[in-house]
Amino acid sequence: MPVKSLSLAFAVLLFPLALSAQDVHWPRKSPGAVMAYTLGYTEIIIRYSSPAVDGREIWGALVPYNEVWRAGANEATTMTFSTDVEIEGQALSAGTYAFFLIPREKGAWTAIFNKTFNQWGPYRYDPAQDALRVEVEAKFSKAASADRLYYSVTAQDADNGYIRLGWEYLRLYLRVEVNTTEKAMAAFRQALEAAPQEKKAALNLQAADFLLWAGQPAAAMPYVEQSIAQQPSSQNYWIKARLLAAGGDFKGALAAAEKARQLDLSSELDDFFTNSEPAFRKLLDGWKQGQ
Repeated sequence: MPVKSLSLAFAVLLFPLALSAQDVHWPRKSPGAVMAYTLGYTEIIIRYSSPAVDGREIWGALVPYNEVWRAGANEATTMTFSTDVEIEGQALSAGTYAFFLIPREKGAWTAIFNKTFNQWGPYRYDPAQDALRVEVEAKFSKAASADRLYYSVTAQDADNGYIRLGWEYLRLYLRVEVNTTEKAMAAFRQALEAAPQEKKAALNLQAADFLLWAGQPAAAMPYVEQSIAQQPSSQNYWIKARLLAAGGDFKGALAAAEKARQLDLSSELDDFFTNSEPAFRKLLDGWKQGQ
């Protein structure tokens, strides 16, 4: 067979192999990742691809300054918020957004939430579709290096938290505000109005405990006082003790804690303080020192 014919036959044999190679699902060098966190009532979901430093120069090189960056790799990074939020003090409606950054060598970076979330990288980015732009400080520290890009969320209290982007020496924080307290207290008021009298003490106690956790001890005090007036117990007196201590009244806190102990000892049905006292000792010791 002529050489030309042999070559053609060999090519025909290889052709199906070439087609099958196109069907291989190769793993990505920058794997996909999902970060999910619930801040109060607000679910935050971040979908991104996580590139590695891999010995490369990142800032001003792989990621140019003064250009829109996908804040990840492959498809545009997306952020989903299940409720309306505020980002760096600016309102952002519930929904899913493409998240971009404009890095700068000096000064604040620009964070962008774009309504066209299903796009590849920033190559078809349209600023007319921006839902929000905010300025944010980029911090660099060689004490905290990360080879792969990652996102996380940290809660500060019931209504506030931070979205963090980390890669190489970069740490960038976006402040997120939600209206957890407002929603929770609205639900509480509705439940209190509908509750029978014997349930109101427990509901008022729950409201006081929630507001204490939310960092609002002064707002919590009327609810714990209502709970005590309706049905005194070692539990509501203990919450009162914690509220007084949070306001700096350690003498009053110790007196309320003692009342909680007495109520526990005087009732076979009330064992809250006895069961919990080992966990309370550190707080009690601190209050004694703070008098």
